Amino acid sequence: MAGKCSVFFKFLVPGFNKRLSLPVAFSSSLSEKKLDKAVIKSCLGSWCVRLGRSVDGVLSFEEGWEVFVNHHGLNIGEMVVFEHKGKMVFNVVAYESLGSEKEYELQSDKHQHDYKGKRTLKGTASSSSRTLFSTTMSKSHGDPLHAYMTFPAKFARSNGIVATSRIILKDPSGRSWPLIISKWESKTRGSYRIATRKGWYKFYEANKLKDGDACIFNLKPVSSKSDSKSTHVLEVQITRGGC
Repeated sequence: MAGKCSVFFKFLVPGFNKRLSLPVAFSSSLSEKKLDKAVIKSCLGSWCVRLGRSVDGVLSFEEGWEVFVNHHGLNIGEMVVFEHKGKMVFNVVAYESLGSEKEYELQSDKHQHDYKGKRTLKGTASSSSRTLFSTTMSKSHGDPLHAYMTFPAKFARSNGIVATSRIILKDPSGRSWPLIISKWESKTRGSYRIATRKGWYKFYEANKLKDGDACIFNLKPVSSKSDSKSTHVLEVQITRGGC
């Protein structure tokens, strides 16, 4: 049975490179007793990692995890988002300490790696779009008069989010918050960004967000109905004060 907590995140603290403990709620939701390995997938390929289990039953990534860390250049203070796809297979996205997604030079081929980091099988790189991003709350997010929240450019482009799109946020309590999207152009830089103003502060205030809190936005599949094609639903997970 897959864990009930399908998406979780870990802030990287000293010692993370040798061993990474998984959330207690995730570990306890698994029914399988004999779990000895996991597969971690990123935009750079797949890594096999051995699992350990503490006396309290908490799972952790062990042998093979350090290889993954080194290959992705992960550092203390950064954050990694794990999406459990079932059978201990995880899609992973890494974020820098300021909340922006870490960028990597992509290759036309992806590889699978064993516990020692040795390449095994080779496959074609996936073309699926990214469906997760993270934002750490700052002063601009909580200004009662001018609050706004910006969508990462790559996320917006790959998922077809434009100025005419409708956004609905689903908070951890299951409440829905409709947002209105704006497109801000920079004449000096010749670029633009997609952001939301109207509706965002209501979400911010109702969920009692503060500077330093982190939100993970997970894009859910949209309805196939014609009147819902431009509506995007984002489920939001919140961690307080970077904890």
